[in-house]
Amino acid sequence: MSRFVPLALLALAAAPALPAQQGPSITLFNSGQVLVRRTLPLRLPSGISTHPLALGAFEAASLTSLDQAVRVHGLRYDPAWNEDAILRRHVGQTFWFREIVGRPAFQATLVAMDPERWRIEGTMPGGAGGVVFGRPGQLVWPAELIPAAPVTDVTFRAERAAESVRLMYQAMGGSWNASYRVFVGGGARVEGTATIHGGSLTLEDTEVQLLAGDIGMKAQPRAPMPQMAMAREVAADFGGAPSQEAVGEARLYTLPQRVSFTPGSQMVLPLFDPVAVRAERRYAMGGALMYWGGGQEPDEVEVPVEVSYRLERATGTPFGDLPLPAGGVSVFETDRAGRTQLIGQGAIGHTAPGEELNIRTGTAFDVTARRTQTAFSSTRTPAPTRTIATVSYRVELKNAKDSTVVVDVREDRAGEWSVTASSVPAVRRSSSRVIFPVTVPAKGSATLTYTVRVVW
Repeated sequence: MSRFVPLALLALAAAPALPAQQGPSITLFNSGQVLVRRTLPLRLPSGISTHPLALGAFEAASLTSLDQAVRVHGLRYDPAWNEDAILRRHVGQTFWFREIVGRPAFQATLVAMDPERWRIEGTMPGGAGGVVFGRPGQLVWPAELIPAAPVTDVTFRAERAAESVRLMYQAMGGSWNASYRVFVGGGARVEGTATIHGGSLTLEDTEVQLLAGDIGMKAQPRAPMPQMAMAREVAADFGGAPSQEAVGEARLYTLPQRVSFTPGSQMVLPLFDPVAVRAERRYAMGGALMYWGGGQEPDEVEVPVEVSYRLERATGTPFGDLPLPAGGVSVFETDRAGRTQLIGQGAIGHTAPGEELNIRTGTAFDVTARRTQTAFSSTRTPAPTRTIATVSYRVELKNAKDSTVVVDVREDRAGEWSVTASSVPAVRRSSSRVIFPVTVPAKGSATLTYTVRVVW
């Protein structure tokens, strides 16, 4: 059975033979993918040479050189990071084994693996050595042989000698997500934050960029199981909000300061400075028509009234000019005593500058609705055979609030259909949607009636 190297030993040791990173730069994606760019102080001779690099766990096929005069000629990568994986790199090495009661410390040479075979010197009569199958005792690892990350043997082809090499590769283990807080009522404003999840990343003094957008997907190889670590918040002063720019069809946010990652860490920073906003609360009620076909419906039905918030984002305004990555939204309002209360939660998709926001946050408590199908009739025509139905509805809306509200009663239907009569004028939004905007007075009620002709 494999035995893992103690974490304390891993933390203390970094192989001197492996080059250290110089100012890495990474791009984090919402999907958990990480694009890593590193400059390694690696002495490369002209021609072909192989070097052990502690790059950690990564997608082997993605490794490439960013220097035109240096090409990755091949690599050998073992993502495992346990004692057996490290031992395989040192076949032929002589190790010390720990002293135990009645037996002094001794040395043995690793002859081969699968199974392990060790040559122990001076154990046979006459001082001759012998070979044993299996681990002959508790192996004591020299600190310099324990890498700080999985090791990759990379073969380079260099047109000329170089003192460093710039590499880029893709890894898994870090991610980020956006979230927003909308404060409605007096002093309405919006705040946006980015939460960075370090995952299994271990990087020092790192330039960090966050990419928002849909860049497509490719088939992913099975990644090695990440080292488990408890998530913990890391206090960090980022010196303000990140700068942002458009790259291709995505948005890129660059943190103002370099940061360091340890496994399981989380960091939170503002996406932008708080901005004033006008938030309009809206009410809507779903329709009753079947999208295809139709029929009679049961008696009076309670229908939830949906609540949403519309946020204006005109271009040329501080809020309107902001690109907004997809993320969760929390809506807050103050109560009579001035306490801030969470009153709604929703989500937005990637939103370009100038596009308004409509955030659905739940259902209304004080605005209620009941719908009744009041009439239904249908006929079938000869060839071509078709069904023509006439359906009538009554919608009773009640408002227990101290202010008037407008409820959009919505009907969605595919195919051939039309509103033939209604007590409130119908507003056709598209070929498949009609809206009836019903005004409901404070502490009062309103009734909508309408008839629809549908053909299928």
